[in-house]
Amino acid sequence: MVAHLLIIYSSHELKFDRGEHIHHGYFLTPSDTKERAQVQLIELLLEKSGLPAGSSVLDVGCGIGGTSRHLAKVHGCNVVGVTISGRQVEIARKLTLEAAGEKADTPDAGTPRKLGDGSVRFIELDAEKMGEFFNAEPNVAKFDCVWISEAMSHLPNKELFFKNAALLLTPGGKLVVADWFKDENLTEAQFKADISPIEGRPSK
Repeated sequence: MVAHLLIIYSSHELKFDRGEHIHHGYFLTPSDTKERAQVQLIELLLEKSGLPAGSSVLDVGCGIGGTSRHLAKVHGCNVVGVTISGRQVEIARKLTLEAAGEKADTPDAGTPRKLGDGSVRFIELDAEKMGEFFNAEPNVAKFDCVWISEAMSHLPNKELFFKNAALLLTPGGKLVVADWFKDENLTEAQFKADISPIEGRPSK
């Protein structure tokens, strides 16, 4: 199997802000809103990865589903979003029902919802268990793409994530990753200036 790894990072172009997508934005102009910038980050990943329209996608650490919905509605993908947070799944399903023009109180137990030419559904699942989950009945599935945006840094066992991703990808499938990665050779001054604020550590 051949999988493609895509890592996007530029401290000058990425800014941290929360929204429907719960990830950074790719700001191309000073007038870009955070919402537009967040969509531009998804579009950048699509451009760099060359992910074909209509692909089956596993969105790992999907949050409240903004990226999953965008991939389904705009790119025609059939997306399964997984997050360890049951509350995030509730919100993701509610927002998806609204986006599909359905009432928010419509029953939804993980049923795929049609959006544009694609579909999306959400599952409460620990990413470290995704390999065994999607290799056991009745959930057996393979994906053209495993997509993980700013969630890998939260996974304790990153090696296990890559093993699971390889297990779940179709032959020639794509692994699309966007996240923060710390240089191994940072000086103390660089660490204090760039890393401490992100980690919430006070500078000494």
